[in-house]
Amino acid sequence: MRHTPVWAAWEATARTLTYDGQLMAATLSGRPLPTDRWRSVDVPVLVGHGSAGETYMANGAKELAPHGDNYILHALPGQDHNVDPRALAPVLTAFFTGS
Repeated sequence: MRHTPVWAAWEATARTLTYDGQLMAATLSGRPLPTDRWRSVDVPVLVGHGSAGETYMANGAKELAPHGDNYILHALPGQDHNVDPRALAPVLTAFFTGS
């Protein structure tokens, strides 16, 4: 892996992996998401994924969205994990302005 182009970026963020693991451990097991964890969020939440991204990312977004009463699922057409800011900006603008 050290010889991959993304190694420097991975190495730069490696110290955060412990926190990622602590926060996400229970949700990375393949079991259904806990139904009570997100219900207390009382602000609008945009749950997005790229339509051209990995299936597991879309599945994660689709699984999360129904767990909140005010969660909005949005697929970004033609986008993968590296979303083009030009595709994301209008979606975020509409979300934050309510238009």
